[in-house]
Amino acid sequence: MLRSFAAVVLLWCSSSLAAQVVVTELTYTHSGTTTRDSHMTLSPLPGTPSNWVSPVDYTQGTAVVRLEVFSKPTNAATRFQICFEGTPSYACTDQAPAYTTPGVYTWTSRFTNFYQFNQVNWSQGARRISLILKNTTNGKPSPENVGATESARYMPTDLRVTVTLVSAGATYQPPPAPDAGVVPVDAGVVDAGTPVADAGVMVPDAGVMLVDAGTASDVDAGVTEVPDAGVPTTQVPGEVAGTGCTSAPVGFAWILALLVGLRRRARFVS
Repeated sequence: MLRSFAAVVLLWCSSSLAAQVVVTELTYTHSGTTTRDSHMTLSPLPGTPSNWVSPVDYTQGTAVVRLEVFSKPTNAATRFQICFEGTPSYACTDQAPAYTTPGVYTWTSRFTNFYQFNQVNWSQGARRISLILKNTTNGKPSPENVGATESARYMPTDLRVTVTLVSAGATYQPPPAPDAGVVPVDAGVVDAGTPVADAGVMVPDAGVMLVDAGTASDVDAGVTEVPDAGVPTTQVPGEVAGTGCTSAPVGFAWILALLVGLRRRARFVS
């Protein structure tokens, strides 16, 4: 019986923690050489659910993006957006409020408000995730799109991006703060030994894949049709403690007390 109660406690904790999952966390330099069409595209983090509908239905919740801007070449107003490449198409979050200086910017998007939410079979999760830097007219200021001079107003820029899925009814728990203002030495450094086919662009980090602009399934094949950057976004309030075993101390203490009592009773009977 004691083992059964312990199993219940572990199951309860696991289900609480499943209310939130980090699918992307990357520190890198967003530039014309590390991205293509201003897309940094990578695989979801290990441990990301392959099904976003069951057993936890994240599609009824939100995606929270935390963007830390370490450096920026000018004060040109900039926006940022996350797109999930799934089956058969892709869907995108709201864009960040326009920012002009380094700092931390956090915003949340309801899944059901995603651009092309209904174009993805969320039971198959997302194959790839794109981190997209934009200007305020929904354009992607990469050198190949706007020329080197205009692009230099937006990049290179050193960033840390964290994307978290939060199930309905759960409270967002901010990720642990990275070293204040410190960008890892290898952030954005191209691995000269790993060429990417098609454009000679090198992969900046293990597991990171650059989008092939000629592939029909790529996330950028229509991202320019995302509703205007003026679409309202919802700011996440200050950092609040999230769900998990520690979010229900009374219930957890009661279960522990019951376990201790049962253990003592077992010893007495024996």
